[in-house]
Amino acid sequence: MPSKRKAPDPIGLGLVGSWTRLEPLSAENAHEFEEINSSRQRNPVMGAMGDSGSSSFAPPMVVRDRRNGLAVGILENHEQPGGAAVFVAYIDPERGRVGYGFEAISMYLSCMFDGGARRVITEVLEFNKDMIGIQRKVDILPQARLREHVYTAGRYWDLIISSFDRAHWVRVVNRYRRMLPGGDRGPVAFGVKDLERSRQAAPPKTRSPRTPRQPRLRRR
Repeated sequence: MPSKRKAPDPIGLGLVGSWTRLEPLSAENAHEFEEINSSRQRNPVMGAMGDSGSSSFAPPMVVRDRRNGLAVGILENHEQPGGAAVFVAYIDPERGRVGYGFEAISMYLSCMFDGGARRVITEVLEFNKDMIGIQRKVDILPQARLREHVYTAGRYWDLIISSFDRAHWVRVVNRYRRMLPGGDRGPVAFGVKDLERSRQAAPPKTRSPRTPRQPRLRRR
């Protein structure tokens, strides 16, 4: 009789980070979820919209700022056949801070894989530089590009599609585990905004002194 395959060990990041905590959607926070979801509908940054419905991998969740208790974002997934799911994240730019997105996304993706997801798919609009920067940082590369696929803000935008499996995500978590929830180092911000901040804080470049030119002799 063939032996049963052993279930993989849980990634185990939990739902509480250094900056944020995740709350499953409930009657108590449904109004906050809908408020942020309305903002997402007006300002879409990822391709999957609409109601995610029920998912066996992870429920829709509210991202909450641990400092002041304010709801700053939402996370959900659209379950697909074959153990795949389209992942959706939205951090309200008026409420969130740099680094909140990566921390919350790390916890939610780990929850999805611990819940049995085989592959996660992301659909990101081309102007969403924050998410593109995060994905590039963790080696999640574009696999398809749908030209002028989504209409928003007065024009059509490309939709960039990527996917990754549990093994890839475990490698990412192992690489950054000390900076992720439960690690022994402080969290860090990933993506574009923190890079722009570091560039602004960098000292101005100075030119090396030049050797003065020798005067040219005119021919007579």
